[in-house]
Amino acid sequence: MTMEHLRDCEAREWIARYRKKHLEEGRGEAIEWWNKTIAEIAKKRGQKQADDLKRRMNIQKELDAIRRKG
Repeated sequence: MTMEHLRDCEAREWIARYRKKHLEEGRGEAIEWWNKTIAEIAKKRGQKQADDLKRRMNIQKELDAIRRKG
């Protein structure tokens, strides 16, 4: 597996965790949780890596939307 593939898998995993949190605790709690989580990721890995994760998550969400329409 390449690092690109692993990073894309991580993005999909974080999307799934966010959606689960949203369903279980509501949108506000999920947003608050995500903001804390991404801040921790930035602290541990650096802001560049946190931004890359968010970018990959947005790409995955767009691909999911296209697949649902398709």
